[in-house]
Amino acid sequence: MDTSSFMLGLRKAAKESSIAINVGIHVPAVGGGKLANRSCWINEKGDIDSYYDKLHLFDYGTLRESNSVEGGKVIVPPVDTVVGRVGLTICFDVRPLIILPELY
Repeated sequence: MDTSSFMLGLRKAAKESSIAINVGIHVPAVGGGKLANRSCWINEKGDIDSYYDKLHLFDYGTLRESNSVEGGKVIVPPVDTVVGRVGLTICFDVRPLIILPELY
């Protein structure tokens, strides 16, 4: 993940500009076959501090994210940043408050 030209470019830009970057990417999931929908935190030094794989996939009606994406397995701790602690989630994970109250 961190050796792709896209990620190397983001890491270089973060370091050169001294800014942190949070980016959403798709990467091959462990075991292959499917992808992981990943939120990645790159700090202002260009290092990857943390990443989070989306837990709740969007399967609604005929839209089936689970056909191509492997769901994440863990909630990662918040990242300590210069502006405070930042939690990593991805879109639909924010919706099921009853299912994941530990995110809030």
